[in-house]
Amino acid sequence: MDIVGLGIKIVEQLVHEGLVGDVADLYTLKREDLLKMEGFGERKVDNIFQALEASKQRPLGRVITALGIRGVGEVVANDLSRHFQDLDELSNASFERLQEIEGIGPNIAQAIVDWFERPANQTILEKLRTAGVWPQSERLAVDRDELPLSGLTFVVTGTLPELSRQEAKQYIETRGGKVTGSVSRSTDYLVLGENPGSKLDKARSFDVPILDEAGLRRLAQES
Repeated sequence: MDIVGLGIKIVEQLVHEGLVGDVADLYTLKREDLLKMEGFGERKVDNIFQALEASKQRPLGRVITALGIRGVGEVVANDLSRHFQDLDELSNASFERLQEIEGIGPNIAQAIVDWFERPANQTILEKLRTAGVWPQSERLAVDRDELPLSGLTFVVTGTLPELSRQEAKQYIETRGGKVTGSVSRSTDYLVLGENPGSKLDKARSFDVPILDEAGLRRLAQES
């Protein structure tokens, strides 16, 4: 959650003092309790509370990452944030629904379902909601059929000039396209960067059109 000034040693102090029992308890800390602790002056406490308040504005993907669900790192969390409106919607997602998302297999899908089924974790979610840590998805609220890359399937390979692999995936998906990990006859475009792998040869064998990053941007504007 990028809470500046709240390092591991401070968290250990908070747990030792009985002020924090789970991650959501950070948002119920009281100023007077911190001031009683060794090494906590007015300025330090002010900075911690400012950082806690700022962390309430983190995007949904960051909050999902911070929940610590097994197998759900930053990339998967951001993918989930583009498919679900908030933690409520994600908590109600079925095993089958989760597996429909590119990159989420049965193990991760089951880990997500299991995490949200635990009563202790439901308590954490309610605490976060009460504290105002309840971000909404930034997914586009428009008909996906109207997006410029709707219906097109892309594969990205190599290093692009400006976009990272994840940024390129997000660029395509927010414009309605789909990104897969391997080239097939159903691939519409290969987005090519420097030092590509075997995907380039496979795309050529299937006569898949090849775009560089600039070509991808033009296609998104012209479609």
